[in-house]
Amino acid sequence: MTRGEWLRSIAMVAAMGAILCQSPTSRAADARTVMDASAFVKMIGICVHMPYTDGAYANLPNVLADLKFLGVRNVRDGIPGTDGVPSLQARDALKRMALEGIKFNMIFPSGLGAGAAINYLQILEKAVPGSVAYVEGYNEINNFAVSFDGATGPEAALNGQKALYHAIKADPALKAVPVIDLTGFDMVKDPKFTHGSSLAGLADVMNIHVYAQNGDQPERWIAPGKPSIYAAMKDDLPKAITEFGYATRPESGWLVIGVDERTQAKGILNGLLDAARAGFDVIYIYELLDEKADPENAELGFHFGLFTFDNRPKAAAKTIRNLTSLLAADDGGGTRAVAGAQAVEVVVEAPGAKEPVHSLALTKANGNPVAAVWREPPFWNRAEGKPLEAPPLQVTVSFKGACRSTRTYDVLTSDQPVATQAIATVALSLGDHGQFVECVRAHPP
Repeated sequence: MTRGEWLRSIAMVAAMGAILCQSPTSRAADARTVMDASAFVKMIGICVHMPYTDGAYANLPNVLADLKFLGVRNVRDGIPGTDGVPSLQARDALKRMALEGIKFNMIFPSGLGAGAAINYLQILEKAVPGSVAYVEGYNEINNFAVSFDGATGPEAALNGQKALYHAIKADPALKAVPVIDLTGFDMVKDPKFTHGSSLAGLADVMNIHVYAQNGDQPERWIAPGKPSIYAAMKDDLPKAITEFGYATRPESGWLVIGVDERTQAKGILNGLLDAARAGFDVIYIYELLDEKADPENAELGFHFGLFTFDNRPKAAAKTIRNLTSLLAADDGGGTRAVAGAQAVEVVVEAPGAKEPVHSLALTKANGNPVAAVWREPPFWNRAEGKPLEAPPLQVTVSFKGACRSTRTYDVLTSDQPVATQAIATVALSLGDHGQFVECVRAHPP
C-alpha cells in the first residue's frame, strides 16, 4: 500500500473494527508447548516498504544493517509494479537484499496482472533460489479497492487471487512456494459475496492482521486454533499473521492507540510468544523503520517502526536482538549437544495467578532447553495514556531432567543472564512480559 493509503487505513480499520480483532475460537489443548528455537526465530518476520524512496527506506545499507542487528532474515513487501523509477529502485533493493540472504513474502498488488507478478518472482528466484518464501494475496481489500483484469471490487480480488494461485502452482520454479490468503475478505459488506467454505484454489495459508486495541496486551487476539474469520471453513491449513505491531506515540483513548517504547517492546515480545504458542507459522512485525520524520508526533502511522526515522533502535529492536541472540546455537558457555539426549520436561507453577501463565519449551541447537514463561496483565493506562508496571508474580520453573545449571534472562534488558544458578528449579519473579530460563545440559567430559 502507499503511505497515504496506510495512514487512511488506521482510521478506517479502527472505525470498522476490521481485522484487528480476532476472537479466540479454540480449546487451550490446541496450544503448542514445544518448539525448536531455530524454528521460533525463523517464524519472525518484518514488514518493509522498499518502494518508499522518499523516506527512511531509501537507505538500503541501514535496512540491511537493521535486519542483521535484529537477527531476522524474513521480510514482507509488495511486488514492485511498473510505475517508474521507484519500482526500479525497489527491484534493485530487493535483489540486493536477496543476495544478503533475506527471504521474502511478496504481496500481490492491485492492478498487477498475474503474468507480470510471476515474471518478477521468477527473476528474484533465479537471482537467489529460495529467496521467495511466500506469496501473499491482496492487502486489506476492505480498505483498498482492488483492480484486476479490467474489473474492480471484491470479485476482482477473488479472480485475481485465483489467477495468482494457479499461475504460481503452474510454474516449475515457484510451484512449491506457499500462497498466503488475502486480507480484509471478511469485512466486505456485500451479502452476495462470501469467502466460501474452503481455500482450495485460492491459498495454502490462512492470514490475519493483529493490532491490539486500546493499549491492550496481544494475547486476546492471538489464540490457538483457527482464527475466527476461518471458523466456518473445512480446511485445516497453516496460518500466518502478516501484520502485527504497536506504534510509539503514547496516547489515551480508544481503538488503535500508541504506547511508549518500553510498552511496544513488551507487546511485541509477548505477541511473538503468543503466535508461537498458538501455532502460527510466521508473524510479520509492522514495521522495520519509522518511514518519515515526525517531530511533532502528528501522524501515528510514522511511529510503528522498530527503529526511528534516524535509525536509532527502539527498545523493541533491542529486545528482538537479545531474544535471537539468546536462542542462537552457540551460547558462549561451552555447552555442546548430547547425542540421543532426551527432552527435558518443563513444569511451571504459578499459585494465585489472576491471568493465565503460559510456557513454551524452546530447544536450542546445542541441546539446551529454554523455558519461555509469560503472562499478560494490563500494561497501558488507556485513560491516562501512560504505561503500567504490573506487580510481579512468583512463579516456579522446574526442569525434570539433567541440568548442570540454569540461567535466567530478561531480554527486555539484555541477552546476558540476570542470574545463573546450580539448580534445576528456579523461582521466577514474573511481571507483564516474557522471561526465559535456560537449562544448561549436563554432559559427559
